[in-house]
Amino acid sequence: MKQIPLRYDQTGLRGRLARVLVAEPTDEIDWPADLPAGIERVVILDDTPNPHHTLRVCPPGDATRVALVVFDQLALCDDPPEV
Repeated sequence: MKQIPLRYDQTGLRGRLARVLVAEPTDEIDWPADLPAGIERVVILDDTPNPHHTLRVCPPGDATRVALVVFDQLALCDDPPEV
């Protein structure tokens, strides 16, 4: 699967599927993201990283479980998006 690293100024991310590049994703202050252990893919809910360099994401198929993850812990997938 091709991975395209995210940039801090990237736009057009809302609804895109992303691969989690770290074992334990975190927010901007290194708090663990509220995501299932071992999660490999997430759906991005924001269009661009916020001023704190995080994005709201959720597990595919579970839009009720929203977490903040630092943008550089994610890479875009070529797979079709899932929400």
